[in-house]
Parts: sequence; structure tokens; C-alpha cells
Amino acid sequence: MVNLKAEDMKSSYFILAAFALMILAAGCNKEEPRPVSAAFTTNLTDHTAMVGKAVTFYTGDATGDFLTYFKGDKEANTFGTGYGTSLEVGTDSFNLIYNAAGSYTFTLVATSYGNWGETMEQDVQSVDITVVPNQ
Repeated sequence: MVNLKAEDMKSSYFILAAFALMILAAGCNKEEPRPVSAAFTTNLTDHTAMVGKAVTFYTGDATGDFLTYFKGDKEANTFGTGYGTSLEVGTDSFNLIYNAAGSYTFTLVATSYGNWGETMEQDVQSVDITVVPNQ
């Protein structure tokens, strides 16, 4: 059995604490936000969709830490007044269906944070969609 003196124990704790502090400091660097882009395209012609038919949104070029889309068919999910739906970064495309004729604004928001949350970058892209009855 090893018998350590109190001074040796204090030195060991000090060295261990200093090492832990160095690891913590090395892993917590302030970084600028990742570049953001809310770029997307659709399969629509003249921004017109038909009731009940899928609209495809191509989001492969969208970048950021977080992507959120707002369908815009109700106030509750319209950009600026409601809640959006999270979209996984790197999603190539997805479909939405509008169930009533009318005019809607689809919006994609790309957001990144940096410098320990002190800096935010955001890009917003929208498209006005006219939904017509299915004929």
C-alpha cells in the first residue's frame, strides 16, 4: 500500500484540476456562426399549386445549424406570427399539401449561432403560392 503525504495529495489534486481546466478551455472556443442560406426551389409552375396535390420543396442547398419552415396556411404556422416546423439540415426535399384554395406564403428560415450564443446569423426566403381548386 502506498502512503502519500498530505502535501503530495494537494499537489496531485492541483495538477489534476489544472489538467481538467486546460481540457475545458481547449474545448470551449468562441466560434463565429456557421454560414446560413435559406435557399430552396419548388416544383411549381408560376407559383401555382392544386388543392390536395403535393408541392415539393427542394432544400438541398439550405445551410445553417437550424432550418425551420412555415407552411403559411394558418396564422399559427405563418412566419412572424406563428410557429414553424423544424427541418433536418441536409434534407434534399420534402412535400407539403395545401387543402384549401387561396394564397399562402411558404417561408424557410436558416439560423446559426456562434460566440457562445452571442451572435446569430439568419437568412429567410419566402415564396407566395396560389392554390387553385383541383380540376
